[in-house]
Amino acid sequence: MVEEENSIVKPDNVELVIEALHSGSAERIQAVAEEVHPGDVEVAFERLDDAVRSEVLAKLPSDLLAEWADYLPAADVERRLSTLPRVEQREVLNSLSDDELVDLLQEMEEEDRPQFIELLPEDKRRVSEDLMRYPEETAGGRMTTAMATISEGLSVKAALGELEALREDAEILSRIFVIDSERRIKGIVRLRELAFSTWDTPVTELMNKDQMTIGAMEDQEEAAQMVARYDLMALPVVDEENRLIGVITHDDALEILEQENTEDMEKISGIGGDHGEQAYLQTSVFTHFKRRFGWVLVLAFLALISGWVMHAYEDVLTAYFVLAIYLPMVVAAGGNTGGQAATMVIRAMALGELDTREFRRVIWKEARVGILMGSLLAVCVVIQIQFLLPSRLIPESLSTFAVALVVGVSLVAQVFTSTLVGAMLPVGAKLARLDPAVVASPAITTLVDVSGCIIYFSIAQLVFH
Repeated sequence: MVEEENSIVKPDNVELVIEALHSGSAERIQAVAEEVHPGDVEVAFERLDDAVRSEVLAKLPSDLLAEWADYLPAADVERRLSTLPRVEQREVLNSLSDDELVDLLQEMEEEDRPQFIELLPEDKRRVSEDLMRYPEETAGGRMTTAMATISEGLSVKAALGELEALREDAEILSRIFVIDSERRIKGIVRLRELAFSTWDTPVTELMNKDQMTIGAMEDQEEAAQMVARYDLMALPVVDEENRLIGVITHDDALEILEQENTEDMEKISGIGGDHGEQAYLQTSVFTHFKRRFGWVLVLAFLALISGWVMHAYEDVLTAYFVLAIYLPMVVAAGGNTGGQAATMVIRAMALGELDTREFRRVIWKEARVGILMGSLLAVCVVIQIQFLLPSRLIPESLSTFAVALVVGVSLVAQVFTSTLVGAMLPVGAKLARLDPAVVASPAITTLVDVSGCIIYFSIAQLVFH
């Protein structure tokens, strides 16, 4: 087998895997599997349509499934697993890491779960049942128990002796946790510090006593943010009695952040439902439809309010039809700036840069941004009206200056209010214990469309009359 780092940097690895999977040849797939990293296989599977993926899974040997199981979607592993003999099922289940095994078991129907759990060895079964006690989106639900621990009071020689027995089971050995008899963390020591110290050196002299921890019931996103914020290789997870029960590794944190960012992005775009593990091409048309249609229907009917506003100002629009030229621009400017403000605030909140206690600072900052953007936009449009708008489009009863005044003031007011609304809604949602992403772009766009019509026609009525 080629070295992993060499296989990773080849740009055509994914295409190579896809070609092998499409060929349907077990020999070809096996040969490619020896050349590439399982991560390339994961990307390749995401790009297969459902029919091809089902065909590939049906022919996938159990030894390859065991090798790739940690990288494939749990639903795909379960589908293939259900067709294998019990002996091969046991082989695949034993190959899974603790956290991936729990993900697979949680993906299964509850009535199917016991028949797979009974295939596990006693220690793995106990670990799986312990991990399944925690909800899937908590730190406890995402942690792994495959960590390196040593007892306090040991010398370097004794510590290395303990680690010798763990080297095959620990997912990460570069960070080693020093614990007492109650499994409470006393510190952390690096493997290199043990390797380059004399054998009689006490571990307590080498360990760092300042160690971040997170409770098992805390949200997985908070755990991932701590890994990123404090540049951790592994974040210890503790129970209610502050005993070490697992770790969130840096690769788990990357996966969590990707999942959370995808979820927030979909909510901002008005896409509902659970994202799940299925890639875009693997998600059915009906699932896409079901997740998108709800918001589209609601917002479509909310947009009717804009029509009623225009009907209420029908006399103004009829008398001064030139207003129709600039109405879409005024409304769109509000939607764009409101969406920008909401996105910036939601992102800052997701990264932990903002707290609800800073509500006033957010509003003050966005108010100034809104005034600046609205004013500059108004100046540009006023220049266009003064010098480029054909005079035949302006009623005899109006002056070019009057039209420019209405459009310019409307733009300033619309951009200012839309920016404030875009900033206030996510913070308000957070205060109300709602997901800020849910009230973002689609809802804001519809809301500021209505406000834009009211602002525009109200100012026109005031100036022209």
